[in-house]
Amino acid sequence: MIPVDESLDLDALGARFLAGICSQDWEQVASCFTPDVRFRALIPTGLKEGEGVASAVGYLRQWLGDANPLLLLDSDVRPMQDRLGIRYRLRAHEDQWYIGEQQVYCDVRDGQIERMDLLCSGFRPEIAGVGE
Repeated sequence: MIPVDESLDLDALGARFLAGICSQDWEQVASCFTPDVRFRALIPTGLKEGEGVASAVGYLRQWLGDANPLLLLDSDVRPMQDRLGIRYRLRAHEDQWYIGEQQVYCDVRDGQIERMDLLCSGFRPEIAGVGE
């Protein structure tokens, strides 16, 4: 079991990551990662992998950076034993409204994410009355 004070640090890190994503503040998102972060993502088109902050933030920005607005519908941040779990559902507008969800599990070192494994639902066109 992880100590209580370490759990609070994980909660704060998760909240900071989410706030950066939702505000599309890529510098804030970058501050959540170690310089040598390992990033892996399974998205509908396949597996994406990268090492380093620029790669990790680059993928997230590529997927979420053009949305205007980007709205947080639901989220959950919780330590999973020695890992950090973050789940968020977003409503994004580009040419129309889309709904997408991402689930991440992170290894944390010294208050920053050193490994992120992400699973993405893909951003699906919003259908009125579905999922409400």
